[in-house]
Amino acid sequence: MKRLTTILLILIAFYGTVTAQESESTCTLGFVFEISNDKSWGYMEPVVVHITPGSPADRAGLKLNDILLSVNGHGTYRQSFQTLRSWFAENDDEVTLAIRNFNHAFREINFRKECRHPNAISEAQLAPVFAFYSLEDVQDRRFLIPVKTRKNEEALFYSYRTFAFAPADEATQELDERINAIFIRALTEKGLTYDPVDPDFIIQTFYSYQSNSLFKPESPTLGSYQPVWRFDTRSHRTMRLPVYDPSEAIRIEDIAFNLEFGYRFFDRKFIAPGEMSLIWEGEVKERLTEHYPLTDYLELNLPLMLLKFPYPGNQSYATFEVKYLKYNYTGISYDMNDLKSVVSVDPGSPAQLAGILPGDVVTHIQGQPFSHKSSRSLTEGYRRFLSETMHLRDKNTRYTDSNGFRDCMFWDVANYHAVSEALADNRRYWASFSYLFGFNQYVDWQTPLTINIGIERNGQTMSFAVTPEVLTSSHILAE
Repeated sequence: MKRLTTILLILIAFYGTVTAQESESTCTLGFVFEISNDKSWGYMEPVVVHITPGSPADRAGLKLNDILLSVNGHGTYRQSFQTLRSWFAENDDEVTLAIRNFNHAFREINFRKECRHPNAISEAQLAPVFAFYSLEDVQDRRFLIPVKTRKNEEALFYSYRTFAFAPADEATQELDERINAIFIRALTEKGLTYDPVDPDFIIQTFYSYQSNSLFKPESPTLGSYQPVWRFDTRSHRTMRLPVYDPSEAIRIEDIAFNLEFGYRFFDRKFIAPGEMSLIWEGEVKERLTEHYPLTDYLELNLPLMLLKFPYPGNQSYATFEVKYLKYNYTGISYDMNDLKSVVSVDPGSPAQLAGILPGDVVTHIQGQPFSHKSSRSLTEGYRRFLSETMHLRDKNTRYTDSNGFRDCMFWDVANYHAVSEALADNRRYWASFSYLFGFNQYVDWQTPLTINIGIERNGQTMSFAVTPEVLTSSHILAE
């Protein structure tokens, strides 16, 4: 199974990390940037393309697609990647950035770097490693939307602040108003403002929804295709949709409806004042498995398509990556070389408040022993758990994760108690890190608010009651 091999390699990578100076901390910024070649957005300047959820950069308000104008007071325009990296390393603990986006022409933010012992692995890193304990709470998915994008290279998108809509046709006014409301929700989240009096650009939409006359409900291949899951920005969950995968070949008689939708942004101030110059266009064509109302489709998919604006990447397709994580946070970071050993405890965390200290050795958590002698024994127990509990999962929730494993499935609600019993079988499965998802009934049937952590400290056995925080983060990238 490819997924099992991947998990084993990840574990080996975590355990095998070595640092030459173990007394030093390893610090990260919590975000990734690239130097833009896009003349419409941050040309020859660094643009943020990834942010670690919950990181200091995230908490300080840094956003995807932010343009970095300066680093620690140094201007970034036309600077090399190596020079920029040297500026980020100037200060050991913090960094000051000047950014530009739709909200701000210039804004300074300052935040501390995230520094940890070089051998430390946090609970946020461990939860994805043991994802199959609770795929409901750890998801890493990729999906496509067949939206084609076209943009005007003369437009400087950071100049735009306000938008409005072209007049609606009376025959479709009610539908157009519902579509406009979705635009308002998605674009205001980007920092733009709806201004029907004096907008910087005007939005025009066009759409078509047609039944397929060749559709055959009795087709033997209907229902045999891979299900399609996409991310709902309202609920921050992935949802199964009645559309076909745009990369999959579909028999014409299996397509129930064809849906087309497009939108255009027209400049009215900056390129040719007083005239309507096209600056952005997006168009999508979808094949539907059943009736899916246009407004329902757009409520979920239009905000995703608008994630491409103003930094589109691939203009032929939209590829999305979703990372969803929900786990029990205690603040303990474990030693990569020995996952029983506490290498650091976050200041102010539940574990620190309970009295757990660096150097403590964990003997058990919530009845699960931490007596695994090596990464191999822990991995073998995890592999055994995966293979022997697949029958407890709900096949209707099957999806393919970003690693290419096609048999990802949630637990069947009817089997929750059986799952809980399997996770409690510490002789067979070594499910010690299932505490990360202990807020679910299928992990601990009693779903306690407080977990018991057994510690060995200087030859003494101790027990601590820790009330973890349930941390949730969802992150989506569009390329």
